[in-house]
Amino acid sequence: MYYPIMASLITKKKRGREYLYWVRSARVNGKPRIVEQIYLGPKDRVLAEIKQGYSSAHLPGPCPLREIHNREFGASALLWRWAEDLKLAEIVDRHVPPPPSRRRTHLSVGQYLLLATINRAVQASSKRALYEDWYRHSVVSRLLKAERKDLTSQRFWDHMDQVEPQHIEAIQRDLLERLAQLFPLGEQTMLYDTTNYFTFIDTFNDRPELPQRGKNKQGRADLRQVSLALFEDDETGMPLYHQCFKGNQPDVAQFGDAWGEMLRTWMQALDRRPEQLTLVFDAGSTSKKNLRDLEDQSIHYVAAVPVSWLPKMLDVDLNHFIKLNLPNSKHVKAYRTSAKLWGRERTLLVTFSPHLYCTQRATMNRQQEKVEQQLQQLADSIDQWCESRLGKGYLKTSVERKIRTWTRREHLDVFLRVEMQTEGDKVSGLSWAWNHERKREVQRRWLGKRILVTDQREWTDLDIVTVYRKLARTEHHFRITKARRGPWWPMYHWTDSKIRVHALYCHFALVLLAIVQNQLRQADLTISVDRAVGQLARIDESLVVYSNGVANRVLSHLSDTQKTIASAVDLQQIAHKMGTTPLTLPN
Repeated sequence: MYYPIMASLITKKKRGREYLYWVRSARVNGKPRIVEQIYLGPKDRVLAEIKQGYSSAHLPGPCPLREIHNREFGASALLWRWAEDLKLAEIVDRHVPPPPSRRRTHLSVGQYLLLATINRAVQASSKRALYEDWYRHSVVSRLLKAERKDLTSQRFWDHMDQVEPQHIEAIQRDLLERLAQLFPLGEQTMLYDTTNYFTFIDTFNDRPELPQRGKNKQGRADLRQVSLALFEDDETGMPLYHQCFKGNQPDVAQFGDAWGEMLRTWMQALDRRPEQLTLVFDAGSTSKKNLRDLEDQSIHYVAAVPVSWLPKMLDVDLNHFIKLNLPNSKHVKAYRTSAKLWGRERTLLVTFSPHLYCTQRATMNRQQEKVEQQLQQLADSIDQWCESRLGKGYLKTSVERKIRTWTRREHLDVFLRVEMQTEGDKVSGLSWAWNHERKREVQRRWLGKRILVTDQREWTDLDIVTVYRKLARTEHHFRITKARRGPWWPMYHWTDSKIRVHALYCHFALVLLAIVQNQLRQADLTISVDRAVGQLARIDESLVVYSNGVANRVLSHLSDTQKTIASAVDLQQIAHKMGTTPLTLPN
């Protein structure tokens, strides 16, 4: 779409005096409207300046500047371009009806969602601050015209209240179909992972069902949380489908519902068959029932199994492992076998990663140091009690419970030996020792290893390992959403419908960010997408208005990093189509 500057000068009469304005007109809902206006000054003064500027007596030189207006351009323009290519607003409006006429504005439900999506990807703000903090300072304000009263929190949610769960399913189906038209999605493999987000919903608020207390991955077990399941394409890393579920529901229990809904959407949008699909997921979603259900539906899988479920597989000597060279210059070792798991013959692959081994060993050493300090503090407290006999002292059962809690992580209880001196049921002395030989045995047996199970018997060891390691991209997307200024935050909603809508436009934002990430990857740039968007967001568009009414739109000066990123995402072409002159971009 082309966005020319249709500018003109108009005169307004106020209290008997005439004033000159620079205006830009465009069609809004099919009718001509003034969408941008800049005050130039009294008409006689402005005309005198113009006459002087073009008179023969005037010395050669540039025409005086009247106004300069800056807007954020780089990130918003790029994401707007891709949102238009995806037809996000059109897809939403196809399924979601408008609100009642008394609450309706000239913006559609899809346009509101489009604004929220770009805001979340560039500079996440609350709906109350959407206009002041972001919209009026962004190039989006001239691409999609809206007044302050249109972008209040009330007007936004008046439109979002129209979005029902069945609409979200239909929207995701059409979006998946559009993604398949624009990008070379993989035809066989899909990645699945889950996460959760804490909320600030009051404990005694019984209205929402999604926010519940559970094991929060950000360590906020004191708050209610919402869980999110995400499916991604293995080829492009594109988020294809998401689903919200209750915060207290385990991942393993939600897995069946999630892939069932996703499968229907995937089959309808892409006209595929279940036997063409291979699901890849981690150990948190693996169970006997889940694997059996996948096999009954003829869906292939590659999944991780908790190593504690198959301890005999850990006893295989590393000399029997085969070295696999990965595409990123790293390597792992793998041992393949077939064995009965839950009554069925399945292919098992034990992998050993030197990088994972070093990481887990460092974690074990850090946890050991922490427990050492806790034991020392406890021993000092017991000694002080023995000397003063003040207080109730330390019961043996209480001390044993403390130590079990401290050492249950990282297998510390296997190589820690604790001795207690007692007086009745009280502990009068505490001593301990670490068995370093046992520690080395634990490290050799448990660390750096992962067990994968699959029914893809024709896949090579390298194929299985490579596709499983792609789950790291999904985890990276989750980290982006949980960043301080990531798409998910702030989230202060307290009803299930608002939380689902929030998850929907955050999903849209992730799709746009994944597209940008692919552009960077194709240009051989290793910069992360969140840092790239941050750099692009510092590229401003300047509207320069001269005293004679001439106006130009130009981009601000670009740093070397910004030039590299802008070239990779073809920002020059986007600027030209939007009527902006990219003075500093390379040809």
